[in-house]
Amino acid sequence: EVKIAREKGTNNFWNVAGQRILVMGKENGGVDEIWAHPFMALRDYEVGIEEKDSVRWLKNLSPQIEVRPESFVRVYNIDSKKLKEIVTASISKPIAVLHYEYDGADPIKLVIKFKSNLRYMWPYSEKVLGSINYNWSGKLNAFIVKDESGDFVTLIGANKKPDEKIIGQYESFHKTNNTFYGDRTEKFQVGGLASFKIGALENLDIIIAASNEGLAQTVKEYSNVILTPGKVFNEASNYANEFFRNSLMITTPDKNFNEGYRWALIGADRFFVNTPGVGKSLVAGYSTTASGWDGEHKVNGRPGYGWYFGRDGCWSGFALLDYGDYEKVKSILEFFNKYQDLSGKIFHELTTSGAVHYDASDSTPLYIILAGKYLHHTGDVKFIKQNWLHIKKAIDYCFSTDTDGDHLIENTNVGHGWVEGGGLYTAHTEVYLAACWASALREASYMAEQIGLSAERRTYSDEFERVKKIINTDYWDKEKDFLSFSKLKDGKFNSEKTVLAAVPVYFNMLDSTKAKKIVDAYAENYFSSDWGVRILREDSPIFNPRGYHTGSVWPLFTGWAALAEFKNENYVQGYSHIMNNLMVYKNWQLGFVEEVLNGAEYKPGGVCPHQAWSETMVLQPAIEGMLGLEVDAANNKIKFSPRLPADWDFIKVERIRIGDAFVNFEMKRIDEKCFYNFITTSSYPIQVDFSPLFPLGTEFQKARIDGKTRTMKQSNNRTIKVSLSLYKSSQLEITFNRGISVLPNVTEPKPNDISKGFRILSDMLEGNIYSIKVQGINGSSNEMKVYFPDGKITSVENGKIISSNKSIYLIAVDFKKSSSKYLSKTINIKIARRSN
Repeated sequence: EVKIAREKGTNNFWNVAGQRILVMGKENGGVDEIWAHPFMALRDYEVGIEEKDSVRWLKNLSPQIEVRPESFVRVYNIDSKKLKEIVTASISKPIAVLHYEYDGADPIKLVIKFKSNLRYMWPYSEKVLGSINYNWSGKLNAFIVKDESGDFVTLIGANKKPDEKIIGQYESFHKTNNTFYGDRTEKFQVGGLASFKIGALENLDIIIAASNEGLAQTVKEYSNVILTPGKVFNEASNYANEFFRNSLMITTPDKNFNEGYRWALIGADRFFVNTPGVGKSLVAGYSTTASGWDGEHKVNGRPGYGWYFGRDGCWSGFALLDYGDYEKVKSILEFFNKYQDLSGKIFHELTTSGAVHYDASDSTPLYIILAGKYLHHTGDVKFIKQNWLHIKKAIDYCFSTDTDGDHLIENTNVGHGWVEGGGLYTAHTEVYLAACWASALREASYMAEQIGLSAERRTYSDEFERVKKIINTDYWDKEKDFLSFSKLKDGKFNSEKTVLAAVPVYFNMLDSTKAKKIVDAYAENYFSSDWGVRILREDSPIFNPRGYHTGSVWPLFTGWAALAEFKNENYVQGYSHIMNNLMVYKNWQLGFVEEVLNGAEYKPGGVCPHQAWSETMVLQPAIEGMLGLEVDAANNKIKFSPRLPADWDFIKVERIRIGDAFVNFEMKRIDEKCFYNFITTSSYPIQVDFSPLFPLGTEFQKARIDGKTRTMKQSNNRTIKVSLSLYKSSQLEITFNRGISVLPNVTEPKPNDISKGFRILSDMLEGNIYSIKVQGINGSSNEMKVYFPDGKITSVENGKIISSNKSIYLIAVDFKKSSSKYLSKTINIKIARRSN
């Protein structure tokens, strides 16, 4: 069961969302805003209990909090009374329900109040819809608020008649002689209030329906649930359960991983938004208009990044493909096609009110990559053929931006790639953008081949090789042993070391020796904090831990680093970085991952408490990185290379999707044997290229597939390669003597912490000496775990064994006082293998 709780509410953000409605607030009480895209349907919703001539407003209390995929729950204990509030949203309809359950000996009067200004989405003025009309409908038992055209409508009703009700151009309300009165305002808004008498063990449901499809349609949606509001909760609950049943699921011995992974799945799905008249795709992030871009500014008010983004939709879409939601990715691609510029360029941002702009250079190559990845996963050649005109226009547009003939697409006069401002904002072509272009060319060549365009295939393939070579040679700074951040207009390079170098590493653009140097740098404290990876080193002269593009930690960056690390043998570091992202769900907005974190202290540093690609950068590194999963539906083939923490004795991976089929996988380790079970729903054989990772020093003995001995290809002393043709089911059994491995350092910082700074940099085994290179803060004391089940650690140099529990040794590592902030040292561990 997926849920998370807090004993006392805080001022932290929460949200409940469907595809048509978004409900947001603070944990203690009330609802800050409800958006039924493209407008704010309601704001400042509060609930209180009437007491003589006053109201005890619940937002001033500290309720118990419980967050579930389908709902947000508060429990208020007030004297001897208990009031439970459940907030849920319809998945497919523009409906929200606030359900109240009262448990007390005496009846109470529950009071609700709210405001509405029918605020149209940025960039339009708050008054763009004209006059606000309002009234109470006795027939509907609801307040009706609508614009003068009648297109934009909000209904606020209940399944119980109120004892008292009032609505008007009000800012607040007061009570005199047992009657409520409104306090008038000149603001462009409506305020409403209603009170309800509730008896012992009685329930009340407040229903909010809102849409831009007119009064008749909104009334229809409202009427469909007013008599049975529980079906909204049931629909949302059933959707969540069905979503989990249809998504790639990973179950491991790590309970934190299991819970955080599931929250990341539902958290990512929550960003798929359907705006009538605009379309269906992923929006970027959720917050209220109270934060970011001056909040209540007359022009710029907006719900965080609650609109459609090009680059965000693509990066997040990669993870949706990984966990098998092909239908939503198809919708994302169709959405990009619908709003593609005549030039072929893909938009950067498109508001749910329909305002679009194209000021990014990376959205277009990323769109091409997403289309190619969609084809790899689905084998849907028909869709690519039908949309080739759009894809070809995007490819041609990218070519057109190379104005100086250096084979690189450009930022200059085209748009920002990643960095939009600050000390790094000098690029003619960012290395990030060059890598996106190279990857786009590779995917373009693949798509052209699949639809029978041989000339285009060769053209794109040849150009891919040219760009890849440029990244490897021109961008490589030999003095710094790192990729330069960008090429400048004058042909020189900005050699700043940044996390953006992880993207060409992830896209396989670099020689392995160069790629390894980059990922090794990300393991160090200069880039990594206890909660993730900074955009640049903290010793950079332009480092600012609060700067969006000059020092903050984005879960996106951390995910990029993890993906690059898993591709280049830094598996321990890759897992640690996955967990940096995943563990955020426990802290601020319960269950979900922040957009940005401060680079020096563990606290939020961005606009949105809930961000799409922050969620997907838990998922994508886990699936592509930790599982090493690649899907090739056209050839009925998957590559599967699990790189798991050494102490895991089992893992279950359900519903690896390939085309219309699924593959399930389970590993169990019993002593010196590993059993790998594969099951598929496919009606045709699936080729599985399987290469699991083992600890250093593992001695392989034999492999059996379905009871028959098979030859293993051993690429080193920790990886074997086996190919099998999977039809219905198959079992691989490997017998071995176990090796040794340091375990990932998984930090659990608390809000406002600073980094403790213990990093595992690398490890190696030579003979009977296992060496682990570590880094820490001078004067600090630290601990690490080493897994060694088939022998004994006889001595430790530069460290001390604290304890041993079965196969795991806990080793203390201390760093001396020094004028240097960080020190590195090598822990040499002498081992004696158990005799066979």
